[in-house]
Amino acid sequence: MITSDNVRITFDDERDGLPIVLLHGYGCRRGHWEYQREALLETGYRVVAVDLRGHGDSDTPKHGQTLARLGQDVRELLEQLDLDDVTIVGHSMGVSVALAMFTVSGFDRITRFVAVDQSPKIINDEDWSWGVKNVTWNNVDDCVHWRFKWSNEELEPALPAGSAMAEESWETFDHQAVIKLFVDHFVADWRDTLPRLPMPTWVVTSRFTNYYHLEGMEWFANEVPDGRLSVFEHSGHNPHVSEASEFNRCLLEFLGHD
Repeated sequence: MITSDNVRITFDDERDGLPIVLLHGYGCRRGHWEYQREALLETGYRVVAVDLRGHGDSDTPKHGQTLARLGQDVRELLEQLDLDDVTIVGHSMGVSVALAMFTVSGFDRITRFVAVDQSPKIINDEDWSWGVKNVTWNNVDDCVHWRFKWSNEELEPALPAGSAMAEESWETFDHQAVIKLFVDHFVADWRDTLPRLPMPTWVVTSRFTNYYHLEGMEWFANEVPDGRLSVFEHSGHNPHVSEASEFNRCLLEFLGHD
C-alpha cells in the first residue's frame, strides 16, 4: 500500500473471513505474530498483519514519524481493503497506534480491540504513577536515547526458543532512524480516549512484565466502558509469544469462540 503521504506500507492479507488486524510493537515486525496468525487462520479469520512505518519491510521516511501518522496509515489500510467488523490486536506501541487512530479518526469499521501490555501514558509524574517503571519527565531524554537503563528484559522469563522474536537481535533495528517516533511514543497520553471506546476491549498484561504496574493495567480496563483484563502468569512483556497457546485460547474466546 502507498499512503496518502507517499510511503510504502507492507502487510500480509490472508484468506477471507472476519478481519483481524495485527499491530506489532516498537522495534518489531509483522512476523512476530507468527503464533496468532496460525491459530486465527485455522479458525477461519482473515488475518492482516502490518509492518508499521519505520519497521520491517515498510518504508522508513524522515517525515510522518508520529503515532498519529501511523494511526492514519492503519486507517488508510482499512479503507483501501474495505474492511468492516474489524478486530484490532495491538502489542506495546501497536496499542498506542490504535489509540491514536481512534483519537484522530474515530471508531468506524472497528468492533473489537485487544491491547497487549501498554499503558496509555508512559511517563510518570505527579498525577500518574503507572507508566513505564522509573521513567519521568526528568529522565525521558536519557531514556529515549538509551543513556538510562529503563528496560530490563533480563528480569523477564526467556522467550521460547525458535520464536521469531527470540531469534532476532535488537541491535539489528535502526533505532536512530525512528527516534522521533520513539519520542512521540514516550510523551503521548491517551487516557482521555479510553472512556470513549465503544467496542469490547480486552486488556492483557503479564505477571513478570518489566514495564508496567498491574494496577495501571487494571485502571486501563476499568476506564473502558466494556473492558476486561487478563493477567498471564508466566510471561513478561510478550504473552502472545511466551504463552501463545493460552493467549490464543483467550483471544478466540474474546472473539466469540468457545
